[in-house]
Amino acid sequence: MLFDATGTTSSLSGTDTFRQISYSFDFGDNRGESWAFSGQPKNIQVGGPLAAHVFDLPGTYTVRVTTTDAAGTRSQASVTITVHNPDSVYAGTQTLCVSPSANYTGCPAGAAQSTSLPSSYSGRRVLLRRGESFGSINMGHATSNAIVATYGSGAKPRVTSVRIGEGRPSSAIFPDDVTVMDLNVSNGIVQGSSASRLLLYRNDLADSGSTDNQITVGSALEYWAGSDPYRTVATNQFFNPREIFVVENRVIGSSTNLPHMNFQGSVSRLALLGNEMGTANQHTARLYRLHKSVIAHNALRGRSSDGIRHALKLHSGGLSAYADNYASSGSSWATRYVVIANNIFGDAADNNQWTVAVTPQNGQSVEGIEDVIVENNRYVRGSRTVTDLNITGRRIAYRGNISATSSSAASVSTGAHGGALPADWQGPYYSQ
Repeated sequence: MLFDATGTTSSLSGTDTFRQISYSFDFGDNRGESWAFSGQPKNIQVGGPLAAHVFDLPGTYTVRVTTTDAAGTRSQASVTITVHNPDSVYAGTQTLCVSPSANYTGCPAGAAQSTSLPSSYSGRRVLLRRGESFGSINMGHATSNAIVATYGSGAKPRVTSVRIGEGRPSSAIFPDDVTVMDLNVSNGIVQGSSASRLLLYRNDLADSGSTDNQITVGSALEYWAGSDPYRTVATNQFFNPREIFVVENRVIGSSTNLPHMNFQGSVSRLALLGNEMGTANQHTARLYRLHKSVIAHNALRGRSSDGIRHALKLHSGGLSAYADNYASSGSSWATRYVVIANNIFGDAADNNQWTVAVTPQNGQSVEGIEDVIVENNRYVRGSRTVTDLNITGRRIAYRGNISATSSSAASVSTGAHGGALPADWQGPYYSQ
């Protein structure tokens, strides 16, 4: 779940509550676990007003956020989260165990059994036998309330690809509440246009092959909602992908030829957490537009074909305000409200010159970025690194960022690629 405290107000005059108030989230799920790359506890997130958490076990959790302003005044709010047991939600034949070899050891009692993948996933938990291989998982646009996971023991099940809502939609019903977890994928996970409440969790996309093995969100939304001459669903029925959780996946390219990128998308309420990604033809992670999103605890390692890409590239579509409805916002909305925290960016083998770029994609693009916090990240420099962090936009704060190579403050440049921006979209920048 993603937790949003951007609506916080302050009695202190002139306080920018996005960047000048400290937020401490306690998810009420303390099992002693830590993030692999940051070493931070999974149950706590401290810093900006956006945070996210995956609740692995059924139960009732109290999530609290504590705010502290410049005067030391504290305030607290809480919400109760109920996580249902999937064995109850998907009781009996609502769970399907799939094994090409008909090995159903470990399959839940009462579940349906099959040697082949289903044609429909809605309202079902589909469990794939560990240690076995499968074809492509194809979830149609109308897929909802679906889980694809595993049973048995051994290596993660091998699937050719995962496709979620790909192609031309025939109705305004789009994928919602879909989880894909613990798979070994050889040819990418692609979510095609509109979707909501999607969790991609602990999947491996790390082939040494010739496939474009990447994760893509909203890959063809602009075409299906706007350009498609045969569209039967009105543009105002499409929405920007929202509540997308990409957590603890491993996406490592086989060479700097493939994949094209390790992760790319345009999302509202993205949680990119705890992933390891690197080596691609272009960028490790490219976010064309983001709204109310958190990028935290990842290792985004860089390395590209030409050395002019980035471990993280964040830009936008224009200067317009975000709206869920695609007809209202199109693809021209500005990136706003993003927290980038506790990540490792770059690698000793990274050949790129700019490690992280939170800027327009070039000096000719009018792409606004505002209200971003970049904090407590570690930057590992390669032999060609020039700048650790490049930022261009307005109300962008950077604090606590460290060069892991030199144990000093990360190098920061402001204003790059800002030539086409109006003056009021260039700064201020805050180093705290």
